[in-house]
Parts: sequence; structure tokens; C-alpha cells
Amino acid sequence: MANSRIGVENLVLFKVLTDPAGGTTTYDTPVAISKKLIKIGVKNKSSAEPQYADDMAVDVYVEDGDITLDIDASDLTEDERALIMGQTMVAGVRTPNPATDVRPYFCVSWKSKKRNLTYKYYKILRVIFSEADEEFETKKEKSTPQTDKISGLGIQRLSDGLRKRIADADSTTWLTATGTNWFTTADVVVDAVAPTLTIAPTNAETGVATSAVVVWTFDKAILVSTMTSGNFILAKAGVNIAGTLTINVANTIVTFTPTSAISTGVHTAIATVGVRSASNIPLATASITTFTV
Repeated sequence: MANSRIGVENLVLFKVLTDPAGGTTTYDTPVAISKKLIKIGVKNKSSAEPQYADDMAVDVYVEDGDITLDIDASDLTEDERALIMGQTMVAGVRTPNPATDVRPYFCVSWKSKKRNLTYKYYKILRVIFSEADEEFETKKEKSTPQTDKISGLGIQRLSDGLRKRIADADSTTWLTATGTNWFTTADVVVDAVAPTLTIAPTNAETGVATSAVVVWTFDKAILVSTMTSGNFILAKAGVNIAGTLTINVANTIVTFTPTSAISTGVHTAIATVGVRSASNIPLATASITTFTV
């Protein structure tokens, strides 16, 4: 069933504090433009240039460019406008001054509800805004509410060349923390490092009890969906031993409990590369441990 987007909400701005080339972009605390968001339009500028050889197109060079952001909002206060434009308020008065105003960059965040009531989340990481357009109309027999329209241009960050991030609560790699932190942290940290683990019983351990369980402890949370009998194995002489897998609340410790007491002899415990971190990064190599009961 299709899950079309049916809403837009939670406009939150994070002022860019620093954005050094090759360094780390830092942001100020979030500012919520609460209960005012009506519509957001995002236009991605990109070019596609075909390469020709032997009288035919043999390749296409595609380059993504800057992002135009158009926001319709209701009842922006002059304090909010001053924030967006890098201006000051004096006695409730905002006076734009091109000679002194230093217009800041922002990370712009929002979310969009889908038909199944989950959300997609959006961030444009470095946006500068132009002065808002306004319309004024005389009051008629039937009043027409007026809206504010602000436009911004999203360009790549100097620190890493990135322009935007999009998250989807229906993704198989989705973490609740992603949605929780989307509007409290300007950027999300993508963990691309493979998980590591320790195991008990340890490799080459002897004198292990027949009542032993096997415990894999990871340095970071793993995807619960990868905790399967095909990825976590206890075997003897090439024959898998029946048992039950469980995981702790933090999703960092997997325990295999044999259905019955294991027999004496050499056993092998395996965690395959099918095991993935919560960021969907697999083990670098399979973990294979032998111990003697």
C-alpha cells in the first residue's frame, strides 16, 4: 500500500556557528518556529550532461547543485525575522541595515507525516535566507488570512560538501533515537565503523560446563533483525546445536541458551558477517571461537 506524504510540521532552525573547510560544522541550539508551518518547497538544482563517442551517447555526467527552499508560514514575529536575517530588535522595532546586518546560515529541519502515520525527516544543512515576501489585502466580507513566504538557498557545507539528509521511519535500519534527536541536534552522526565483539566462553577455553550459554557482547547496538539462528551459531562436529537467542535492552549483548545441556567435546561458536550494527554496518569478518566442554 502506498504511503504518500500528507503533512508537514516541526520547522526548526539551527544557526551555523562554524563551518571550516575539512573540519567540523558546529551549530547553535535549536529554535522552533512553532505552529506556523504551512508549506515547504524544495527544488534541487542538478545538471545531466551526456558524453558522446562513435556518434552515440556512451555516458551521462550528473552533478547535484544548490537547493532552493521556499517556506510558507503564518504569523512570523519580527523577532523570528530578525533571527533569520541576522538583525537586532530595538524597542520592538526591526530595521534592516545592509551596512551592518550579517546574515547567518542555518540548518533547516522539518518532518512530513505519511499515510501510515509514520514520518519522513528532512534537513537542509546550510541555508541562507532572503527577506520574506509579504502580501497585504483589505478585509472583505470573508477574510483571507495572509501568509509569510521566506526563501533560502541551500549550499554545500565547507566541512564535508554535504547539503542535506533525509530519514525514513519505515527504513529497515531506522532507530527511534534518530527521530528523537532530529530536532534537538542539528546533524546526525552516521556511524560507518564495523562493530566489534567479545565472546564467552573465550577462544580455546577448556573446562566449560555442560550448562554453559554463549554470550556475544558488542561495542555498539546491533540490528535486532540480524539476530537470527543463521547469524549466531553454536555447533559441534559441524552439527548446529538447538537453542534460543535473546538480546538485552541496549541491543548490545546476544545470548544463546542451548535447549538442553551440551555434551562434552569441542564446540564452535560463530557470529557471521550477516550481523550488522544499528547503522547497518556488518562485522568486518566472521567471529569464530572454539572451546572445550
